[in-house]
Amino acid sequence: MKVVYVANKNEKGGAFYSLMEMVLTLRDEHGVEPVILTQGENKLTKFCKKNGIETYAVGHDPFMLYKGSTLPRKTVKFILRPYYGVRRRKRFESAIKKAEEKIDFSKVDLIHTNVNRDDIGQELSLKYNIPHIWHIREFSDKDYDCAFLRKNAIEYMNGINGYFVAISDAVKNVWVNKGLDSGRIKRIYNGIDLKRFDRNIQHDFSGEDLHFIFTGTICSTKGQAQAIKAISMLPEEVGRHIYADFYGSGVKGYVKTLEKLADIGGISERIRFCGYSNEIEKVLPQYQCAFVCSDAEAFGRVTVEHMYSGLAVIASDSGANPELIDDGTDGFLYKSGDIVSLRDTIIKVYNSRERLNDISQRAKKKAEECFSRSVNAANIYSLYEEVCDKYGKKEN
Repeated sequence: MKVVYVANKNEKGGAFYSLMEMVLTLRDEHGVEPVILTQGENKLTKFCKKNGIETYAVGHDPFMLYKGSTLPRKTVKFILRPYYGVRRRKRFESAIKKAEEKIDFSKVDLIHTNVNRDDIGQELSLKYNIPHIWHIREFSDKDYDCAFLRKNAIEYMNGINGYFVAISDAVKNVWVNKGLDSGRIKRIYNGIDLKRFDRNIQHDFSGEDLHFIFTGTICSTKGQAQAIKAISMLPEEVGRHIYADFYGSGVKGYVKTLEKLADIGGISERIRFCGYSNEIEKVLPQYQCAFVCSDAEAFGRVTVEHMYSGLAVIASDSGANPELIDDGTDGFLYKSGDIVSLRDTIIKVYNSRERLNDISQRAKKKAEECFSRSVNAANIYSLYEEVCDKYGKKEN
């Protein structure tokens, strides 16, 4: 089966890594012949060349615009939106032409678009009557605050010659509310390359101190401030035993704000900002617990990685987190955005140390059985077969 993949522009997000892991597993375990269209010569290009995957840079732009992280940036983006729309259209037409010059679409069985922001896969699918899988990997408004640059975008998307794949029920529900055809959306959880992580790590939960890790971009929507505030509110007999390290890149000004918050709370000696690491698996044995405080986690790759590594995860009860964690069984949930609830959950975890090893083992088992890249690829390939049978070219 020959599949053309439309890759997204962002090289740091979970969607990028999900694509790489999915494509390799589909090729190696199911015989898929992949061709990847990239936005430019980038990290994914190097990945494809290293792994012998056919790839072409066609220069497509997303049809959804990130509005900006601050009011001044939002204002500029709003004023320039017509310009972005015109530029996107020109790049859209150019990308289609470049793809057609490189690929014989009469020999393509299926097109798979990796994120909801890109639309050249839809256009190529409709033009050549090729089945299309369109991945929905984000909420688009709650997590990234995006706006459509295409008129009647939802109507255009609903004309798909195949199915959408939502990475969680939470994502599916948001897009159904936007107007996407619920009958065309399949929920398939992301697959994680669990081989990177040591399933046999044995964390020591018996000591007085608990060390937490918080991994992710340092920004307000990820909830680092919630964790710092909650730790500062802990009673002394618990608080002096709670440490937290934050891994991730972010705007220096916001990191400084968080450092000041820890200083005001009197816990700066127990809070560290460790910067970005692309080998986070190497530091996980140093910790017993993890925070996932985002209020709009579409899936939570980090959550699964921490579960598989045997950490006791405390996560907000929003987004897809409740789909991944069974509260009190293989992790812990707190009321999203509620600092008191998070504080109380930290206390509960501290006072439940005799149960944490059992919770850790159940978390490992769930991650392995439900969220591995092999499980994901098998589900995706099954959908490929279904969509090709239903929407593929029929013999006369």
